[in-house]
This record gives sequence, C-alpha cells and structure tokens, in this order.
Amino acid sequence: MAFLHCKFKSAALGAQTTVRLYLPCDQPGWAGREVRAVFTLLHGYTNDGDDWVHSSSALRMAADNGLALIIPDASNSFYCDMAAGPAWNTWLTQELPGQLDRILKLPRQREKNFLCGLSMGGYGALYIGMNHPERYAGIASFSGCLDLALMLQNREDPAVRRAFEPILGRELELSADRDLFRLAERVSCLSREEQPKILCTAGRQDHEPYYIIEQNRRFHSHAKDLPLADYTYLEWDGAHQWEFWDRSLSLAIDRFVNPGYGQTCRQAWSCKTSEEENK
Repeated sequence: MAFLHCKFKSAALGAQTTVRLYLPCDQPGWAGREVRAVFTLLHGYTNDGDDWVHSSSALRMAADNGLALIIPDASNSFYCDMAAGPAWNTWLTQELPGQLDRILKLPRQREKNFLCGLSMGGYGALYIGMNHPERYAGIASFSGCLDLALMLQNREDPAVRRAFEPILGRELELSADRDLFRLAERVSCLSREEQPKILCTAGRQDHEPYYIIEQNRRFHSHAKDLPLADYTYLEWDGAHQWEFWDRSLSLAIDRFVNPGYGQTCRQAWSCKTSEEENK
C-alpha cells in the first residue's frame, strides 16, 4: 500500500493542515489500474483524521475493495466555515480538490466518489454531500449529529455555547443550508439521477450526552417521507465506539461499490441491524 501523510497550506485556513491519503497500490492486479472508488472519511469532534487510521479497520477495508481514501482534518468545525474561526468548508470543498489534483490523479467522476463520517463527521458528510450532490454518488453518516436544532435547544448551557458559538456566532442561528432536515428536502426535489445515495446508521445505546440515537430517529422520521431516491436508515445494538463505526463503513462499501461486502464481514458482529431483523 501507499500511505501518505500530507501537509497542505490553505489560504482559507490561513495555516497548514493535514490530509492522509491511502492507495491500494500493493494489491494484486492494481498496477496501471485506476482505483475502484475514492472514499473521503471525516472524523469526529475533539479528534482528527488519525483516528480513522489507527482506531478503525478503514485501511484494511480499502485494501479489500481497491479503494483510495482521503482523510482530512477539520478541528471542531462541524465542517463549516466558522463564525469565529477558520473557513474549513471552503478549504475542504474548494481548495483541497485542486491541491490533490496537482499531486495525485484520483478519479473525480461523481460515480466514483463517496463521503462518509462519524459523529460530527456524520453531520459533515451529509452537510457537504447534500450541498454538493453533483460531486458524490453516495454519502453516509455513522452515529451522526444530524439534528443540530435539538442540540441547540438548551442555548444557555455553557457546553453548548462552547461548542457552537465559534461555528454559528453568538445568536446560535442555524441557517437553512446547515440544517440537514432542510437540505434533505432540497435534495429530494432533484431528479433521481441527481440525488446521492444516503446511508445513516445509529446505535441503540448511543444516548448521553448528545442523544445521537434520538437525533437519528428524528431525522429518519423526516427523511423517510421525502421522495429521496435511495435513502437507508439502519440501527442496531451499539454505542459511540469503533466497533459500531467499522461495521457501518463495511455497510457503506456494500451499498455504494461492492454489494455483498457487508455480508462477508457479518460474522464479526453478533447483533442484527434493523434491516436484518425485519427480514
């Protein structure tokens, strides 16, 4: 394999930032071939992209499936341009693609690009993906913070202000282009061909302190009634942990690029998803 730990200078950030790249170049038959697909993986709050490298099975799954991985950092930005901080969304959506093109020729076709994230990164995957449906054939949230309005209900809580005031400003106003409920409505108005596939997963024991399962069920209750072309929500017994996110990534690969891959990984987990329970 080739694993690159890159430093890029960003005008939007006014600083250097790290992006990790994985290429399956040591896999049998890979020489001279284009990668099967590109998965961009987004990290969670208070963490960085190293988590995907050191705590998950992402590199092994990428090797299994001939995938390239892009794993950027985004601090605690929720992948937004911050009211009192760097313009992370501008960096990720406008600057980074061009910088990568100059050093590495990865597939840019929509049908070969997918965006996944966990927790804060789950929000980021849907936020970026639904604002740029022309770029991604599939987007996935694992234990994502999908209902920021719910998280913002207790606006006077110091922890809420500490997390969201740098992003949204003192008024903590959630604009329509950052509200995933409104973005899902907007995407549902596109033609079926223009809509990305959407996968959301959540663990049934993922409650405190951020009510992740409640957030995901609220989003699902809204999204299931929209004319979304390919939307899937799965939940099973699990918490906010890497075992859950590894399984989620295997299911995203299954649904987006390699049908059946999730089943080949199934023996590693004892509990059934909601989809399996209903069969």
